[in-house]
Amino acid sequence: MGGGVRQTLLVVVVVAVMMGSCEGFMEWLSWGVAKQDLCESPCRCPEDVVLASQRGIDCVGCNLTYISEGLDIPKVYPSITFSRNHIKSLSPDTFKPSTTLVSLDISNNELQSLPGSVFKPLQVLSILVLNNNNISTIDEEAFAGLDNLTQLDLSYNRIQRLPKEVFQDLESLVDLNLGFNPIGVLNESLLEHTPNLKTIDLSKLGLKSIPASFFMANLTKLERVSLAYNQLRVVPSKTLNTLRSSLLHLDLSGNAFTSLGAYSFYGLDKLRTLTLEQMMKLRTIDAYAFGDLAVLDTLVMRYLPWIETIDPKAFHSVKNGKESTLVISDFTFAFSSLHTLPEDLLPWDQLHYISLEFNHWLCDCNMRWVKNSTAIMSINGMRMMCLEPQRLRGYRIAHVKDEDLTCDNPTPSTRGAFGFLVVVMIAGLSASLATISLLVYWQRGWVCRRPPERGYSTIQQGGSTITIMDDINNTSEA
Repeated sequence: MGGGVRQTLLVVVVVAVMMGSCEGFMEWLSWGVAKQDLCESPCRCPEDVVLASQRGIDCVGCNLTYISEGLDIPKVYPSITFSRNHIKSLSPDTFKPSTTLVSLDISNNELQSLPGSVFKPLQVLSILVLNNNNISTIDEEAFAGLDNLTQLDLSYNRIQRLPKEVFQDLESLVDLNLGFNPIGVLNESLLEHTPNLKTIDLSKLGLKSIPASFFMANLTKLERVSLAYNQLRVVPSKTLNTLRSSLLHLDLSGNAFTSLGAYSFYGLDKLRTLTLEQMMKLRTIDAYAFGDLAVLDTLVMRYLPWIETIDPKAFHSVKNGKESTLVISDFTFAFSSLHTLPEDLLPWDQLHYISLEFNHWLCDCNMRWVKNSTAIMSINGMRMMCLEPQRLRGYRIAHVKDEDLTCDNPTPSTRGAFGFLVVVMIAGLSASLATISLLVYWQRGWVCRRPPERGYSTIQQGGSTITIMDDINNTSEA
């Protein structure tokens, strides 16, 4: 018995020494209990300290329907993921205070609301991922206490309104994603307390306009903005101009622009990347449209079904009475209805990458320079095909002979031929109807009517005369 007691005491002393103190020993004991609760089933918790710090607790796809109140996350795990479960709610008592949890992911669940102070116990939380839930309401104090939060993802939820002060404690926030929520209208002071913001995603919010002062003057670090797939009819130049000293990347894809007028991006002379994809109503790009984008490096324009031409001076600017052309490194204009490419549009030899595939090229004399351009043909030669004229349809421009690229006696397009055929058919149908109508009228006697006071009984038609026989006196009239 005495030996057993001595062995027990020895184990306790060794563990106490390893943990550094009695307090450390008690913490180890509590960690063991917490680990047992969280990781026994069904979550996956690496036991190796290094792996634990790298991977954290993995509860992905474990069919969880709730998180027990008072969840105590062991200090050895800096992150925990509850993604792809069926968790429906959280409360201010869900989490116990933690000074080590840095990342929390509750994406792809069934959360419906975020109550006040729900994450307040997680004092050092830096990353909070809540996308793909059913969140429709957010309390104004939902993110209270998250002074260290740098990344917040609320995309793909059902949020219709964001309280004015909902981000008031998020001064460290760097990356904010609100995309794909039916918000509709943005409060102009929503970003008042997020001076360190660098990236914001406002895609698919149903925005028809944006308050002119939405991007506050204190947002001097905001570099990347997405306003894609909204209902904006014009480029919000006045709103974006507030970011002229910081904005580097802008995505306006999927909006309802019908045209890009001169200097549509006024003042954005620091912008380096511009994306304009799936512009289903865009028809014209005017001269000087991109004139203010002095350092633009990459332009992506794809899936533009109504664009047939682009003004040769779209990338020109005029400053101090002198006109110059922008120099771009990466130019993409693909999957559109573009018919021809102006030679003076850009300094083609200075571009590093060009993508012009799957446009509706009209292979005439105006495209001869394209075929002979080494800069374009070296990258796009095998991917640029003729749509018109009919005799060259399907030919790769690189394989078309120079003498075939002519503007003399152009072959009518399919659309023109179809229109001509329709006119001929209508004319023929009209003539047929007129002939039938005449015959009907004639058969009924509407061409040669019988006088009401006379009774003619016989009408005979000769080569050039009509003979009418009168039954009364057997006389005839010619």
